[in-house]
Amino acid sequence: MANPTQLSSPQVETLSPVESLARLYLGADWKRRILVMLRPYFDCSRSGQGDGVVVVSGWLSSVDRWLRFETDWKLTLAKFDVPYFHMREFAHSAGAYSSGWKGENNKRELFVRALLEIISDYGLASFSCLVETSVFDKIDKEYEVREFFGNEYALCGRTCVAEVTRWSQANGYGVPDEFVFEDGDERGRLTWLMEASGYPAPIFKPSRDRITQVCTVRGQLPLQAADFAAYELRKSWDDFGDTAEVWRYRKSFQGIGKATKGQGYWGQIKPEDLRRVCIEQNVPLR
Repeated sequence: MANPTQLSSPQVETLSPVESLARLYLGADWKRRILVMLRPYFDCSRSGQGDGVVVVSGWLSSVDRWLRFETDWKLTLAKFDVPYFHMREFAHSAGAYSSGWKGENNKRELFVRALLEIISDYGLASFSCLVETSVFDKIDKEYEVREFFGNEYALCGRTCVAEVTRWSQANGYGVPDEFVFEDGDERGRLTWLMEASGYPAPIFKPSRDRITQVCTVRGQLPLQAADFAAYELRKSWDDFGDTAEVWRYRKSFQGIGKATKGQGYWGQIKPEDLRRVCIEQNVPLR
């Protein structure tokens, strides 16, 4: 018998990643539902230990807008001759950005400006939640926070899901059909938290193409935009905390703010917020 790993060579999906997900989860009538279905994409960024922060950020839009986003995003990546966007690599001129990017400030600014324009054109709203690890640990001494949420990522992710739902309903869209998260993060109890609250289970996908033994899993390009937002919020916190004037922040962070067009939610979980959540969710006391 042939070795299972040698039965076939990797095959690449021919459908757009967004279209593939729409067909899979919406069925044959996915095109008819395309204008009413919303899909938020989230990614995480974190810094340090003890006094660090965890950020979950993402963008929400309809499937048809995400399809157009994919086209423009890929064209821009091709124009600048890079296979994907990853903010950490871009910021440090590493990986796909190790050649021809370091010190090229004009090129870098044009690239960022082009990506922000695409996000602004197709994103309906943005959502971001930040929590200091010290706050999570502090309230964990009062309530069984770590047992209930699993980790800071799950707390922030669940908060973003609630805010997405609130915004969507307030703007006449209803509850989104899907919530897509980057699959490289420690998930904690995110799936349990969402299902226990009546939300669909999160879908975990890569942000860029991943080759397996049997196929190439297509990356979800909107997750690259989510990575952009998460990194910028985390970096701004590392540089300034929550006390500096916005005008001092990086141009790329200011660009993210403009791209949101005031729609969505960007918030920080403080000790009193986490205590209130614990009471509302019946998290046991220590």
